[in-house]
Amino acid sequence: MARTYRPVDREQEFLLPPSMLDWLPEEHLVWFVIAAVQRLDTTRFHARARLGGVGRRGYHPDMLLTLLVYAMAHGESSSRRIERLCHTDVAFRVICAGDAPDHTVLARFRQHHGQALTDLLTETLVLAVELGMVSLGVVAFDGTRIAADASVDANRTETHLRRLATEFVDTVTANDQAEDTLFGEDNRGDQLPEQVRDRSHRGARIGQALEEIQQRRQATERARQQDAERGRAYEQAMATGPVPPKGGVPKSADPVVVAKARWERRRAAAQARYTRLLALAKQRRRGAPPPVPPDQLAAVRKARAAYDAALAPAEAEAQAQAQPDAQAPAGTAAAATDQPATSQQDKLTANLTDPQSRLLKTRNGWIQGYNCQTTISEDQFILTARATQDSSDVEQFVPTLDQLTDTTARLATRTGTELRVGTMIGDAGYDSDANLQADGPDRLIADAKRHKLDRRAATDPATGDPPHDATAREKMTHRLRTPEGQALYKRRAPLVEAPNAWLKDGRGLRRFSRRGLTAAQAELSFACAVTNLCRLAAKGITTTTLRQTR
Repeated sequence: MARTYRPVDREQEFLLPPSMLDWLPEEHLVWFVIAAVQRLDTTRFHARARLGGVGRRGYHPDMLLTLLVYAMAHGESSSRRIERLCHTDVAFRVICAGDAPDHTVLARFRQHHGQALTDLLTETLVLAVELGMVSLGVVAFDGTRIAADASVDANRTETHLRRLATEFVDTVTANDQAEDTLFGEDNRGDQLPEQVRDRSHRGARIGQALEEIQQRRQATERARQQDAERGRAYEQAMATGPVPPKGGVPKSADPVVVAKARWERRRAAAQARYTRLLALAKQRRRGAPPPVPPDQLAAVRKARAAYDAALAPAEAEAQAQAQPDAQAPAGTAAAATDQPATSQQDKLTANLTDPQSRLLKTRNGWIQGYNCQTTISEDQFILTARATQDSSDVEQFVPTLDQLTDTTARLATRTGTELRVGTMIGDAGYDSDANLQADGPDRLIADAKRHKLDRRAATDPATGDPPHDATAREKMTHRLRTPEGQALYKRRAPLVEAPNAWLKDGRGLRRFSRRGLTAAQAELSFACAVTNLCRLAAKGITTTTLRQTR
């Protein structure tokens, strides 16, 4: 070993002009990101730029986009931290060419180009298809909960929100009257009092929260009316139809009417069979034992028992309503009348910080956030990503299917490549008769947890095709019990869980940094686009490949 160390001379000047191309090796990710952004269509980011005027020149939109992409690839989304990294990190300095933008420039860039950031996901898919990737033979879909920039404790009921709105208006009115007394009715004064200054727009947010509750109440009422119509249609088909309707009984259907119709249908069928067998017995020989009467058959007796069980609560309720009002304590009727309205008013809540977010249940507890639906290709590219306010997944299959169909059509138009979805795989959260029967590609939707499916396939395996007259649910259950169906469903978790984990751990998207459904959608789509670019790098696409295949 040498006798001394290397000299550390921080005042040494460059002997030759420095070149940024020598600062980082050719295989560094920053060069790949720069080349990838150059391949993307960024015309929408240039649409807001106003060139040809006076004033200071603005930053190039492609440079700002590259900066945000590289930062998101490393799980960094804070504008202030990105600004600091542009002064201290070599890769960030290379991207901005030493001209570090202010954090306000980055924040406004994301705010003003929300739709362009949302569409960037499609642009990354176009690039991947041009490079010979994105296989759609099997497409997995799932929902993942991502927290909003809001606290669970900020949820308020409608009663509380209306009280806050009243207090806010009363405060403004009282201060207006005090100002009129102090300065005169026609004089404004120097500035507003501290109590009236509303830099947080609290009054607007209270109004937005009340509007969200009203919209949710209207949606609930529409859903209730649709359920009631389905229930009435089921009752009518059960009572007068030639064959009983397929599928489960709607929750809104009257259990007494359904049970009675089922009993009468089975009794009529048993009566016809009894009459036919009785005539045959008389023709054969005398002394033969007569057939069993309809009311003594097990199926008829079971249907009659179910009808009696459904009828008992209805009769008890009718008797309770027939009792004279004098027997009830004073004030009971008024309380019974007022209680439903109060409970309904206190049932729906809205968040004061982010009124468009929802209270969602996860395996680790409750969060305030959005339910994000993603679809993943066979080679683990994120095809679609959609932030929703729905707390469950079952109603999101058809919108996800429509979005996937639209995306594949646009990719085929842009690239000239024929793209067709093979089989879509989803877990039991999407299990419903409507989702099984909806138009679209082939799908495999589980009706139970994975361990239950494995146990069923082991104890009651199935082979071949299901019966021709089987319902959609029976066909799906049969398919999940076959070795082929079981092997296909086992591919769901590895396909979809890994990209969702990349979003949360690799991109750092466990909580949205901006508020509102539109802002959350832009941030989600942008994180998915960055994940697709990182997926290209992981699959061996290099900077040289991007430059040579243009």
